[in-house]
Amino acid sequence: MMNPIKGLLIKDYRISRFHFLTWVVAIIVLLSFGVVFSAYTNQPAGTFFIFILVGISIVGIAPIMMLSLLTIEGKNQLWLYSPRSSYTLLLSKFAVILTYQFIIQILLTIYGAISMYWFGKSVYQQLSTGMFIELIAVINIALLLTGIYFTCWLIFYWSIYHSLKKYPKIRPFRWLVIIVLFFAYNLFEAFLIRLEIVKNFVSLYQLNIVSNTSLNYVDDEWNVLFDTATIPITPIIYYTLLAFLLFFATSRFLERKVEV
Repeated sequence: MMNPIKGLLIKDYRISRFHFLTWVVAIIVLLSFGVVFSAYTNQPAGTFFIFILVGISIVGIAPIMMLSLLTIEGKNQLWLYSPRSSYTLLLSKFAVILTYQFIIQILLTIYGAISMYWFGKSVYQQLSTGMFIELIAVINIALLLTGIYFTCWLIFYWSIYHSLKKYPKIRPFRWLVIIVLFFAYNLFEAFLIRLEIVKNFVSLYQLNIVSNTSLNYVDDEWNVLFDTATIPITPIIYYTLLAFLLFFATSRFLERKVEV
């Protein structure tokens, strides 16, 4: 008999693999374009711009794929009839989606290594192996955590939106409720950040790592330079805890057998 967790993973993989392959093809095309265009313009540093562009797009992979999976399963009302807990259903999706994202990040990492040590060796500041690993680790961890964070917000809003479906008077205004929640939280966060005590607490613990990049135009050629930057640790911990809170709140909403 198949393990139920394994069965969920296989199901989520099967209904999402087309989207994954679409992302992979699109990103490979974009990365290839970066190399070709940079070679054509004789500006090897052009690959750096594509690296940044793909990095930004990767942040959207997890939320977009999660929304796609939720939409598909909403058609068969899985949340109503599945004997599995909402935690299990959501964790299965996160596992599949983050695996996809990690694979795509590996492609971006290879692209970065090729750009720095081969294609753009003359314009990229040459980092030691240790510093390159540190830089790539920071980028990959940041992309994964950011993807998880935005995805947790998405499933939270999604669960509230469908939870309000059972209230006839509120149902026509569900999007308005989501918008109000979005702006209310962001205004609250902006207010907290302005407080002096919060500013001091945020800057209390910091980490110096290679994470800062800059461009320098010399002799008709762009150069990519790297430097260390100070990153506060407190916001990372805060947003990680917030993501967990959003995940568990969403699971609780779905445990009530939300009709989607």
